Parts: sequence; C-alpha cells; structure tokens
Amino acid sequence: MATIDTGGSDSFGDDGRTPPEEIAPNVDSRRQLSVLGGFALAVEGDVRPAISIGSQRLLGCLAVQGRTVSRTQMAGMLWRGVSDESAGTSLDAALLRLEHPVRHAVTATDAGLRLSEDLVVDLHQSQALAHRLVDRGAPLSEPDIFRPAVSALSSELLPGWYDDWALIAAENWHQLRLQALEAAAERLTAAGRHAEAATAARAAISAEPLRESARASLIRVHLARGSRADALEELARYRDLLNAEIGVEPTRRLTQLLD
Repeated sequence: MATIDTGGSDSFGDDGRTPPEEIAPNVDSRRQLSVLGGFALAVEGDVRPAISIGSQRLLGCLAVQGRTVSRTQMAGMLWRGVSDESAGTSLDAALLRLEHPVRHAVTATDAGLRLSEDLVVDLHQSQALAHRLVDRGAPLSEPDIFRPAVSALSSELLPGWYDDWALIAAENWHQLRLQALEAAAERLTAAGRHAEAATAARAAISAEPLRESARASLIRVHLARGSRADALEELARYRDLLNAEIGVEPTRRLTQLLD
C-alpha cells in the first residue's frame, strides 16, 4: 500500500496517459471518474459502488478544481468552519484512510494534491468540448457534434452536493454548457443537421426554460428546415411561460426572428 509522503512525489496510481481532450463513445482508460449527472468511479469498466462519502468529496473536489491544490486549500474547502490545524489533521487522516481503488486515483506532491494522470474525468472532457464549441474559430471533429457529445453537455455537475465549492463549480458548468449547447445547435443548423440541432437546443431549454437565447436557437432550427408553423408555436409556448412565471413578454429581438 502506498504511503503519504509530504516530500517528493508519491503517486497513489500507476503512471499513464493524460486524459484525452475529446469526447468519444469509447474511451480506453483503466480508471474513469464521473461527476456529471452524479458521482461514479470505474476501474477497467467496473463501477465501484462502495466508496466512502469522504473519499467521494476528496475526488469530487479535485475533479472540479482541475489542477494541483495545496493541502491547506484542500483542507479549507473540505472542512469549513474549523481551525486550519484541525482541517489539516482531518485531511491527513482522510488521505491515510483512502481505500482501494481511490488511493490510486490521487497523487500527492510537494505542491499539493491532484488527480492521477491516468484518471479520465468526464467533466474535463466535456469542458474541453464546450470551449471548442463556443470558440467559433476552433475546428471541430465529428465527435464534437455527435449525439453522445450533446448528451455530455446535458448533465448537471454533482447534483445534490451542497458544499460551497461544489455549488460554485456547478453554476460555472451550468453557464458554460448552456452556451455550448446553443453553439452546437447553431453549428448543426448550419450543417443542415436539423434533427440533431433541435436536440441540442431542446437540451439547453430543458436546463434553463426561461433562457431566451435557447428558445431562439430552437426557433432558428425550425425556420432553417422550413417549418414556420413550428417556429410560431415555439414562440407562443415561450410567451405563455414568460407571462405565467414573471409576467413579461419576449423581447423584440426574439420576435423579429419571425418577422
């Protein structure tokens, strides 16, 4: 069993490749960490159900940070409201108690803690995808606008987790994925792939029903495929929702799409 060493580099996992930058249906990795749609750790395709809450919080926090985190900062995030000394002691104890296979997923160095390089994290893949979609100048490959990619952008980050660090990360991911879904709908519409574009737009609407730009994405899809009736119906549906929820009308910018 590996031991914690405050000096040098002590990896709890085997050396491996850096997590890939692209979403793909079948990722070849011994270890995969999922934090989108819920927490799950899989080793060689086998999901490990018996992972303590403390270990889940440690892995989840490292995943959303996406970088090396100092021990002091990590202790402060995981044990708020206690002294630095107490939080540090709790972190050291938690690291020593890491069960298999979690201990192989964490690397400790002089700089702090990070996830092992051979651990593929779905959030990191989806963030990279989202940034490529939002960047209009970035080239895209087929997996970037393939159906599983839209699905990857449709999941919330660690739903049901209420730590401050988790809530902040979840909101940041929420905003990024909405922009990416709308960008995906726009690119798919331009490519004439209207059914897939509608799927992306509806995913954005499902995540934020009152978001006007998401409705605009779907209306543009309907207009691009020549269905003005569906576009008008979507606008009417959105108008009814706005009136019922906050008592306002759609903006002129949205209605002009149908002028």
